[in-house]
Amino acid sequence: MKKAVILLFLLTVFFRLSPAQPKKFLFDAAHYQTAGNADWVIDEDNHVAGRYPTPLQSTITSSTVETYWTGAISSWGIKLVQLGQTVETLPAGTTITYGTAAAQDLQNYNVFIVDEPNSPFTASERNAIMSFVQNGGGLLIISDHNAADRNGDGWDALAVWNDLFRHSSYGNLPFGFKFDSVNVSPSSTNVAASWSSDPILNGPQGAVSQLIFHNGATITMYQTINPTVKGLIWTTGSSQGSTGLLCVSSTFGTGRIFAIGDSSPQDDGTGSSGHTLYSSWLGEANGNHARLHLNASLWLAKLTGVTPVIENGTTPDKFSLEQNFPNPFNPTTTISYSIPKSEFVKIAVYDELGREVANVVNEHQKAGSYKATFTSYDLSSGVYYYRLTAGEYTDTKKMMVIK
Repeated sequence: MKKAVILLFLLTVFFRLSPAQPKKFLFDAAHYQTAGNADWVIDEDNHVAGRYPTPLQSTITSSTVETYWTGAISSWGIKLVQLGQTVETLPAGTTITYGTAAAQDLQNYNVFIVDEPNSPFTASERNAIMSFVQNGGGLLIISDHNAADRNGDGWDALAVWNDLFRHSSYGNLPFGFKFDSVNVSPSSTNVAASWSSDPILNGPQGAVSQLIFHNGATITMYQTINPTVKGLIWTTGSSQGSTGLLCVSSTFGTGRIFAIGDSSPQDDGTGSSGHTLYSSWLGEANGNHARLHLNASLWLAKLTGVTPVIENGTTPDKFSLEQNFPNPFNPTTTISYSIPKSEFVKIAVYDELGREVANVVNEHQKAGSYKATFTSYDLSSGVYYYRLTAGEYTDTKKMMVIK
């Protein structure tokens, strides 16, 4: 008994002193808009977006406000830091690479965020981005409406993205979607019917129920090309089919993609003097825009969601639920499980009184082995239980949150 108490004490100390490794988010400024109404950076000094925002992110606290940095998406960057992550900017003039010795090569980051690119990617940059995603990276894609060619080079953001989708060495539309050449300004609550089990629509930053565009583009899905592409929010009146989408998610290789058709929802209304900006991040849609993009960011970084495990192509021969690892944990742990046949799978977390406090998995899954990432942002320290239900199979195990 004494040994068990000592071991628990040592584990508690270890996890208090060893927080989860921060995820690294890279915001693009190599292709970003430079017109007077497009200031899509987390920070700039004298109109130059440097690699590291200033003041340094190590000085950010829970009460730091968006004006601490100068940029239309400074709130986004500051919030990620407040959630324990790190952020950088890819400065203008920098080439996007993958698998090189460059200091800001994409292999050094978990998530790459590109807000309304102003100029096309080169062939090598297209392949770098695709390789980054295929090998486990998260890509957050932001477009805008047609004819939004800010610098007169003949390219608007949706053309830049569609060029990537069609002309990389990975085939046509490998992510399973493209942007439509339109200009729409919907205010929509047409959220996917399965919102409650989606880590982007109902993630740790809260539920998303509305999205407002100020001149953006819709998205068309091609699930026959990539069956993982998933519609999240549609224009008002759309039948939740393959057209009329405002944002989607998909996977490619071991990486993840989130795409949205307008650059207004990320705008916090701050930036360089003389720029025309929207106060949309928290200023409209009742905070839904911030929740949507932060949930998407955490999902892209694999802090939430479920990842299939490929083990020599074999199918497991029985149901199983493994002990979460690490345990105790703060704030993230992994739950591994296997199902020998296609079933509707639910993994829920309960407190010691039996109340459901989190929903980790709630979807139909094919036979296979899986890893589900659970993040305890909203839970206090203590003992919890997680239960797997798949068809008639049920198993429960104990976990401990240490904060």
